[in-house]
Amino acid sequence: MRKILHGFILLLLCSPCCGWAAADQTEVRAVSIKSAVLAEQRELVVYLPAGYQQSNERYPVFYLTDGDIQGPHTAGTIDYLAKFEQMPPMIVVGIVNRQHRERDLTLTPKDQQKPNQPQNADQFLAFVENEVIPYVKQNYRTLDYQVLSGTSHGGQFAINALVKRPGLFNAIIAISPSLYWDNNQLLGLTEQALKQQRLQGRLFVSIANEEPTMTAPYQQFVDLLGRFPSDNLVVASQTFSDETHNTTVLQGQYVALKHVFAGWAIPEGQPQTLADLQAKFASRAKLLKTDLMIPEDKANGYGQWLQYLNRPQDALVLLQWNRTNYPQSFHAHTALINAYLHFKMAAEAKAAQKDALQSLKGLSTDQKAQLEALVI
Repeated sequence: MRKILHGFILLLLCSPCCGWAAADQTEVRAVSIKSAVLAEQRELVVYLPAGYQQSNERYPVFYLTDGDIQGPHTAGTIDYLAKFEQMPPMIVVGIVNRQHRERDLTLTPKDQQKPNQPQNADQFLAFVENEVIPYVKQNYRTLDYQVLSGTSHGGQFAINALVKRPGLFNAIIAISPSLYWDNNQLLGLTEQALKQQRLQGRLFVSIANEEPTMTAPYQQFVDLLGRFPSDNLVVASQTFSDETHNTTVLQGQYVALKHVFAGWAIPEGQPQTLADLQAKFASRAKLLKTDLMIPEDKANGYGQWLQYLNRPQDALVLLQWNRTNYPQSFHAHTALINAYLHFKMAAEAKAAQKDALQSLKGLSTDQKAQLEALVI
């Protein structure tokens, strides 16, 4: 019985994820923009989520340093997690740092700083904020939700962005950040910001099996976060002891994304009522600052699961909601009719059949015949 139920759930809820077509894969675009801030041409690699061209939806954006190197696997991880509803699909913007990586991503040494003149990582952050982000918003369908991720010097850059521009990004991911740079300069800046309660959003930091030059300042950073907790900053940290500095990124991004979107997933193996689904989608909508509605196929799937479990009130409430909100969905109508029949509610099934035949537009001959055959 348990195996049958498990198979039924997989068929009902996961079948769209199990037959991915080539047209549903991520689209990659190479972009070149002229930067006034940096006085040079800069390259981006933009990864559009599966289905972007076939929809009018807007998407949160994931900004990533070393985008030509880290972009492909990160976009793949996001696509995979999104397909299984562990997080929303995202536009991934990989910023290429190949030629001027140290200059772009590291802080200016204290003895070389010029008053009121951003340099190095601060200047590059100004480029990201004032040129990259506006370009992406202008050319792609985006939501007002942004994540910044970086590794090594990119992790240093990401934490610097958290400290210097709190609120610019909703979440920061820093994998094996080079916090030793310029005698741990970033640790002092972070401590000041933490004491002033200026930091906000979600933060994930991690380290691998690395030399003390990397691990000692990292541990000091984690200790700082623990000493100055804030309700406005949700922190997670992890050590990947089986990974090296170069191999930790793939696993780090996966765990980081699960932290950033904690609470996004619908619990697996549990039937969901209309109230459950509405609460989940309300939470998602609040996070992304947009309107979201339960998809028709998801409401249908959970409605049929509740029907299978012989929970008539819960099943019918959900399937009735689905028909009302998707009045031109053939499947929403037929699922409700079948539920009425399953629960031996012949009069209600007949009325739902009549409603479907009258309200559905553009019925094919086969669809009309299917509807008429449901209730004789």
